[in-house]
Amino acid sequence: MRVKTSQNKTHRKTVRPDVKKQLLKAAKKQFALKGLSGTSIRDIANEAHVNSSMISYYFESKEGLYVECLREIGKNHLKFAKEVLIDVSSLEEFKVRLQMLINNLFSLYTEDRDAGLIIVREYDKIHSPAEKVFKQTFLKIFELLIHYFEMAQKKNFVNNKKDPFILGSLFFGCLSSQMRMDHIKEKAYQRTLKQAEEREKVAQHLVELFLVS
Repeated sequence: MRVKTSQNKTHRKTVRPDVKKQLLKAAKKQFALKGLSGTSIRDIANEAHVNSSMISYYFESKEGLYVECLREIGKNHLKFAKEVLIDVSSLEEFKVRLQMLINNLFSLYTEDRDAGLIIVREYDKIHSPAEKVFKQTFLKIFELLIHYFEMAQKKNFVNNKKDPFILGSLFFGCLSSQMRMDHIKEKAYQRTLKQAEEREKVAQHLVELFLVS
């Protein structure tokens, strides 16, 4: 007896990397501009020049696409932080590595403005579909920074009477505020993080705030 094999075939998604890439790029732009709630599936599809059904096909929903955007943004920055925030033997190396982290996080704003705006908004959210991914990436960077300050305290690079958790919170708060008000500084004073000299000054000042005086 002849068996009809067509009924037994396993249906698998045909993944087109170019379409996924287009959707992620378009979604980041729209989420940065309008936020998650203000962005529609049609907005993203129009921006990507694809059929809106492709969002459901690749990401299941708008929220699924948002989560994937956060994952893509966060994973590379977490990898960088893991490589940079390691045990050091000198004060100079401690400062250099901290400045490297600052410049890497500032690149969210200077090199990928859409990603930077999404992350700043995500910090303000109480509930988010990307909460788990945010914890796995940017909050992991925060935890790595706390451990980095703890290590520095043991070597007397940072005041050991200070709470490393609060130091980490202040550090991230300073970074966030610099990115938030950059457009004001640029408009009013023609100073911006887009300028290499300005980024270097901010990074240097920020690092020195945390050193033992």
